[in-house]
Order: sequence, then structure tokens, then C-alpha cells
Amino acid sequence: MNKLIYGLFLTLFFSFSSAYAEVSAESVLQILQRLENLEKKTRELHGENEVLNHEIQRLKKIQKQGFLAIDERIDEVRKSLKAQPTPPKKALSATKTPDVKIVERPADKQPPVTKPKVPAKPNPPETNNNAGNDNKKPRAPTAYEKEVYQSAFVLMKKSPTAATKAFREYIKLQPKSPLAANAQYWIGEIMYSHNNYKGAVQEFIKVLQNYKYSDKAPDAAIKLGYSFYALKNWKLARRTFEDVLRYFPENKNAVMLAKKRLETMKAAGN
Repeated sequence: MNKLIYGLFLTLFFSFSSAYAEVSAESVLQILQRLENLEKKTRELHGENEVLNHEIQRLKKIQKQGFLAIDERIDEVRKSLKAQPTPPKKALSATKTPDVKIVERPADKQPPVTKPKVPAKPNPPETNNNAGNDNKKPRAPTAYEKEVYQSAFVLMKKSPTAATKAFREYIKLQPKSPLAANAQYWIGEIMYSHNNYKGAVQEFIKVLQNYKYSDKAPDAAIKLGYSFYALKNWKLARRTFEDVLRYFPENKNAVMLAKKRLETMKAAGN
């Protein structure tokens, strides 16, 4: 390309040399040098644009991964859990107060329902799925969904084992309920509060897998980090807390708890 440009330029120049006799050979060389420099800069800019485009695509890919792509980590987590010693479990007769108080949503604070069991009933037509697109506002739970959920929730103080079973049944029969994420989260809490940290990891991961756009996702992420911490898996604990900061920056409570635990780990050299 350079030779072609220079050839055309010289042809035109010498064709009209009589009309432009005052132009010296030195001037011609200067012009050619400028053309070459301009072409060199153009190539450099083109190369920089390609590098920037590549970096943009890389960042977009990274943004889509991480905490919300937790499926990719499950194998690593399971391998890690198999290598961890199982701590002694407490009998599920009373609920131990967790080291962090998670504020439950208003639905969890409704007065206890006198009927402990309600027969299964098909879900009404769904207008939105709590585990679906985060751009849509989740629908409000129906009165029936609230009643069945609350009947499981009040069992946690009396019989955590029965509560776990009731929450699992609720998720099975009401998988698209706005309260399904809450039910899954509390299964993890029951496991965590009774020192079953391996079980807690599995249950909190389910929240992030199946209900990653729910309000319970940040709480589950924090407790997932606490579970790894209790198992002394510092690598996964640190990564989990760092992901909380990265993917849930708008949740002030989760950010505060993650930073605090990261500081504790750093001070302990973990």
C-alpha cells in the first residue's frame, strides 16, 4: 500500500513538475515522511481500538459471571466440603441464636396461624417468578401462600426438624411463590444454627442458584460466607465475602457484614 501511494504521488508530481518547478526534492521527501507518519499513527490507533474493544468484551464477560453464575462453583464447593471434617451436630430440639441477626421480611412477622397444616393446593396463575428477571417487580404472595408459609415459619421455635420438612414441602408445592426464596433461606438458617455448616452451604447455594434476584440473595450470600468461615475454608470464605461487595453493593447491611468479616480474617492472617 505504501509503495502504491508513493508511486502515484511521484507520478502526479513529475507529471506537473513544470507547473511546480519551485518545489524541491527535499520538500517532496518531507511530504512523503509526513504521509508515512500519518499512516503509522493510523495503524497505532487502530491497534489501540482493537485492544480496547477486547478489554470491553472481557469486562462484560466478567460482569456476567461471579456470584450470579454460582453454578460454575458448585463442583469446587462440593470437593472442598468433602475434604472438610464434619463438626458435631446439635440435636434439632432448640434453635441456637446465629452470630448475625438477619432482619426478616414483613411476611415473616405475621401473627402465628392456629392451623399448623394446610392441605396442598395448586398455585394460581403466575404473573411473575421470583427467581426470574430482576427487571420485573415480584408479585405479592397470595393469602394462601402466606398462610402455608407462616405455618412452617412458626414451627422453627418448636421443632426445627418439622420446620425444615414443612419448608421443603412448601418449595415443592409452591416453587414459584414469592416466598419460596424465604423458605429456602430458612432451611439454610436452621442448618447453620445447629452447626451443620456443610448442610448450610448446600442450602444457601440453592438460594443463589434458584432465587438469585430475590431479596434473600444477599442474606444467603453472607451466611454462605459464614458457613465457609466456620468450616475454616478461608479461600472460599474470602471469595464469597468479596463477591458480596462486588455484586450486592446496594445492600448496606450485607456490605457492612462482609467488610467486617474480611477485616477479621485479615487480622487473623487467614
